[in-house]
Amino acid sequence: MTSPLLSEPARSALTVRQITLRMRQRRVLPVVAGMSVFAVVVAWTFLSTPRYQSAALLRIETRTASSPLLDEFKSVPGIGLMGLGRDELETEIGVLKSRRVADAVLDSLGLTVRVVSPASSRDSVLRVRTLQSSDVEGTLTLTRETDGRYRIATTKFVGDHPPPAQIAPGDSMRVGGLQLQLASALRNARPASIELRFLPRYAALKRFDDRLDIRMQEGGSRLVKVAFEDPDRTLAAAVVSRIVTEYIGYTIGNDRSDDDVRVGELRREAESYAKRLSASEERLRQFKERRRLVIPDEQATAQLKRIGVLRTTLDALEIEQSALARMLSLVNARSANGRSPVAYRQLATFPSLIANRAIQDYLMTLVDLENKRSELGLRRTEDNEEMKQITGRISELERQLQRTGTQYLESLDQQVAVATQSVKDLTVDLDAFPQQEMDYVRLLRERTLLNEGFLILQKQLKQTQLQIAMRTDKVRVVDPPRVANAKDRAFPRVGAQLLLGAVLGIAVALVLAFGRELVGGDSSHASVSATQNAGSESAP
Repeated sequence: MTSPLLSEPARSALTVRQITLRMRQRRVLPVVAGMSVFAVVVAWTFLSTPRYQSAALLRIETRTASSPLLDEFKSVPGIGLMGLGRDELETEIGVLKSRRVADAVLDSLGLTVRVVSPASSRDSVLRVRTLQSSDVEGTLTLTRETDGRYRIATTKFVGDHPPPAQIAPGDSMRVGGLQLQLASALRNARPASIELRFLPRYAALKRFDDRLDIRMQEGGSRLVKVAFEDPDRTLAAAVVSRIVTEYIGYTIGNDRSDDDVRVGELRREAESYAKRLSASEERLRQFKERRRLVIPDEQATAQLKRIGVLRTTLDALEIEQSALARMLSLVNARSANGRSPVAYRQLATFPSLIANRAIQDYLMTLVDLENKRSELGLRRTEDNEEMKQITGRISELERQLQRTGTQYLESLDQQVAVATQSVKDLTVDLDAFPQQEMDYVRLLRERTLLNEGFLILQKQLKQTQLQIAMRTDKVRVVDPPRVANAKDRAFPRVGAQLLLGAVLGIAVALVLAFGRELVGGDSSHASVSATQNAGSESAP
């Protein structure tokens, strides 16, 4: 009798050997299962609808550059959960994936409508235009009739505005919130049947999200790839192009919205300052014209100079007036109040009179008459008529000297009065200069402050407009989307999927074989153990 401790390893080794032998003997079922799985994968690969990818590459400039250290951390798994490695570029990617962009693409391209058959570009069969956002669900089958028109049959149609019974190529019809137009080329293409499938909006959005791939390029670059897959190669390129266009328009519009508000406010403030500045300049101009001010400081200095000159002239006139008045009083006293006009000749010695040409002529005439009278006195007596005439003429000239002196004194009085009044007027104007200067300074300060504020607003306005112009280049299309080649399928990848099917078939076959033998081996081992126990009990 063997020991249980020694028999158990042997029994285990025997069991593995038995399992291997039994797998070789019973290999038909695992092989059939593996081949079936591989056949299913092959059928799915060759029968599934092919999809084509169209992609665009964008260069997005952010306001703050990301750190190289953060770019390295981004490759660490789970770093995004810690909030590290995120910058503005990821925000822009979020905008590209946003519902706003998706809704705009769905509405502009009518992605809720699919052409199931014929398998060609949707644009070659149908033109779709979204009139309003509404859900339509169901299938339309268009069957060509003998007259070239298509009879329309609906299957599980749900929505407003059901389609008409018939439609001709080139005509339009409204289905729900969509306007559909059959291509005019269908008159010659003559497809026997056209099947259109309408997806509800949520399903179209889910399908759109599943086939959209937006990711940042490696290496910390500012490049973002936008790719979309669809059985319709032309539609895939149109979707990517529309995403890029909508994103650029939204980004630029969003960046400009705040700046546009700021520009509007700055323009309104600048216009307000311009009006106030114009009014201030007009008040300053009127004040200058009314006060006859140009440069107050220099005008006050010139006023003082004029007052000084007039004061000097007035002093000289007053001195001359006083001197002439005294001389006239002295001459009148010596002439015995006009009875001896010879004394008037002293007026000719007055400085202002002796320099006068007329007084000099008077003196020359008197000298000539005195000489003639002296010569005539040698031959004539005083009673002689000629002597009387000469003596009378001399007396008349002496009295004219007296009148001239009196008139000159009166002229001096008038000059002194006028000069005194002028000095008073200038003094009054000079006294008013401080108040005028203060008013002038106040108006000038007001205009200066308004002008400075206006210039600052104009500078800020120009800077904001320049920023708006520079932000136009924030997003640049490096690689525009292109229509994929008919041989360049994004799905299915035949080689990769056949290899995956083979690996999956082998794995299924091995799992099935091992599982079957393990379950069968345990049952056999249990029966053998029961037999051995029965034999050991009957042995004594």
